[in-house]
Amino acid sequence: MILSLKKETYRIPSNTILSLILILVDKQTDPSQSWRMIRSQKPILKHSRYQLFALAISIALVVSPLLSQTKERIVSVHGTITEILYALNLNPLLVAVDSTSSIPKDSAPLPVVGYQRTLTTEGILSFKPTILVGLETAGPAQTIQNLKDTGIKVSLFPDEYKLDTPIDRVLAVGKLFGKNAEAEKLAGQIRTQIQSLQLKKTNVKVLFLYSRNPSSIFISGVGTAAHAMISLSGAKNAVTEFSEYKPLTSEALVKANPDIILMPETSAEGFGGTKAIWSINGIELTRAGKEKNIILVDDLLLLGFGPRLPQVLKTLNDKWKQTE
Repeated sequence: MILSLKKETYRIPSNTILSLILILVDKQTDPSQSWRMIRSQKPILKHSRYQLFALAISIALVVSPLLSQTKERIVSVHGTITEILYALNLNPLLVAVDSTSSIPKDSAPLPVVGYQRTLTTEGILSFKPTILVGLETAGPAQTIQNLKDTGIKVSLFPDEYKLDTPIDRVLAVGKLFGKNAEAEKLAGQIRTQIQSLQLKKTNVKVLFLYSRNPSSIFISGVGTAAHAMISLSGAKNAVTEFSEYKPLTSEALVKANPDIILMPETSAEGFGGTKAIWSINGIELTRAGKEKNIILVDDLLLLGFGPRLPQVLKTLNDKWKQTE
């Protein structure tokens, strides 16, 4: 390589250049060893340490971003974040995802590290990630701390349920991985879709049901993603007496008297399908049970508050208007 400083030309050996790069880019390299390597070189023309340092800075400014991008190994532990990574064409850097993530059909499958709330340190470390991304709901806390202690960067975004949440998440992920331009474009598209929504406020009472297995089923109170989705789409939550989720009882079901049941698709399947739902004790006394009013929505689409939020809000609002 040729270096020109103060009208003087220096020919720098390739080994010297590599050593300089290691000094500023490779964190595992001992700088003192690299400098000894440099000084042991026999350049054609003598050059000072300051001139070498100036060269190193120039090289590192160009090489470091490239190296950091090619070395990045991402583990995503939330379906919405995974969806955004694909939307921003960052999926080649993904090495593993969690069980809430959906991989596009035309993309290669990825290993699964488990459910985002029950992660294990060893399971994640086995994929040698440089960064873990997800929402603040990821856990348990000890696993997250263990990963930080190993030097893995952990970026967990707020678990919010607002109309602008998809925009905020897209911009945050874009900023984190240097995809600002792409993120701004996608955020602009989502913003336009939100602004074009014409959602009608209705008096429809919606009961959100969630099932982990056939033997248990929960209903949503306030302060949940389900409650926010019901409200934002123009309906009313049939249960407002408590926050978060509580086990369903026949008394609570009859008291709520929902007009329609809202449920994630996997929950409905796991519970036994609509036939099992209509056999829940007390549901036959509600309007939803009498008229068999139910809507099943993809889990991530319904509760993820991701880039497709405008679409699901319109779908739900159309259903509420039909039910009213």
